[in-house]
Amino acid sequence: MAEKIKKISNTSRKKLFAGSSLSLFCSYTMPQVLKRVKSSNLAYKICCHHQTAVLVTVTAAATAIAYYWYHKSSAQHHHDIETQRLKGISKRKVLKRPEEKFASLRIEKRFVNPFEEWTEIPFYKTVLFWMGRWKGNGIPKCEKELDRTLPVMKPNLNQIKNASKSVSFTWFGQSTCLMTIDGLTVLSDPVFSKCSINDYFGPRRLRPIPCPLEDFIDNVDIVVVSHDHFDHLDESAVKKLGNSVVWYIPLGLKNWFVSRGVTNVIELDWWQEVCHKNSDLTIACVPAMHWSGSRTPFEKNNTLWCSYVIKASNDKIFFCGDTGYSPELFKAIGNLYAPFTLAAIPIGSFMPTQLMQHLHMGPEDAVKAHFDLGCPRLSVGIHWGTFMMSDEHYLAPRQVLDTVWQQYTKDLKNQALAVDQVDDSTNSSTPFTAAVDNIENNMAATKFITTAFGQTILIDH
Repeated sequence: MAEKIKKISNTSRKKLFAGSSLSLFCSYTMPQVLKRVKSSNLAYKICCHHQTAVLVTVTAAATAIAYYWYHKSSAQHHHDIETQRLKGISKRKVLKRPEEKFASLRIEKRFVNPFEEWTEIPFYKTVLFWMGRWKGNGIPKCEKELDRTLPVMKPNLNQIKNASKSVSFTWFGQSTCLMTIDGLTVLSDPVFSKCSINDYFGPRRLRPIPCPLEDFIDNVDIVVVSHDHFDHLDESAVKKLGNSVVWYIPLGLKNWFVSRGVTNVIELDWWQEVCHKNSDLTIACVPAMHWSGSRTPFEKNNTLWCSYVIKASNDKIFFCGDTGYSPELFKAIGNLYAPFTLAAIPIGSFMPTQLMQHLHMGPEDAVKAHFDLGCPRLSVGIHWGTFMMSDEHYLAPRQVLDTVWQQYTKDLKNQALAVDQVDDSTNSSTPFTAAVDNIENNMAATKFITTAFGQTILIDH
């Protein structure tokens, strides 16, 4: 038996070494290629050729497939992990406190989602989706049309800097938001590259960045990072901000930051709260349904993913990281932390449904989350119109949100009217009546909108 185990172990090491070699070859030679591309017009033309893009995509996919082929994670291994995950969820059903029921869950040193709604997407489906994704998303070639449909405004940085008594929100694209609360400036998921991976690779930005990071870098006090995917964590932005800010990050990411010389970081587990230094501000890390580790195939779910609640004495902000929709989860967050002054909620990257529904919320799920959270005074749609990494039309998140919001609020008002008519005829009152009345009363004080890139919204008391 011992010999058999040793043999398996040696084989696994050989397979892991083979997969590692392939991945490392791509990871460590790419920066050298980029340096030569920047210094050579010919190389630049070659890299911009459409066949080169296809070659790079196929090479990356082949590398990842090779890793998964050689790695010890067989289909049976994945099945065993899923069985353990479901057992863990089953044991937690009797727990009442959300901090226990939805505590982070790790199996074999990798994080997994403790939500019944979660479904693991087979790796080959993701590869096939990306290799066959040339639909275009209806993006116009005319720059004037993009200016009309996705306007970019220059942020009023003086207004943001002086918003000491207000909550302010400015969207820079994807999940990069500049927010002020209690006199402090919070930056979320900082990405300022031209593409989703860096300035040269990945889906390109549809619109230019409202202003460079350097224009306001000295005003940033706090940075919150939801997870390590390229469109949420930009290495160049991390190096620019460095130790001048306090970084709040999910479990497992600290080594990545430290290896880049950034040590002013605080790792948080789900439901963990930390009081920000020399202030009354509290940063709370709350659960999300997603995954991590897109930088190399070896990193999948080695680090945690999350959302954040930022609490001041009079205001609270909910910053939602990438997540699928789970009614239990959002209601738990709302019950524990509501009321919210502001919520930044993702509304994009939701098609095709069978691939995305457990990874990202579409507008309909985002509206449900808004109400589950207790109707924040203002919710703003983020994670759309920036990098096209899904199949919906580039304007669909905003258009669908407007339609869903109007229909949802109309339905609620109709329900309230119907209950009022029943109560008038019976001269009775029910708990349901009180609940509907409460929602109806809050409807005038709650909104779910989208903004232009760089547009600053102020929420006064």
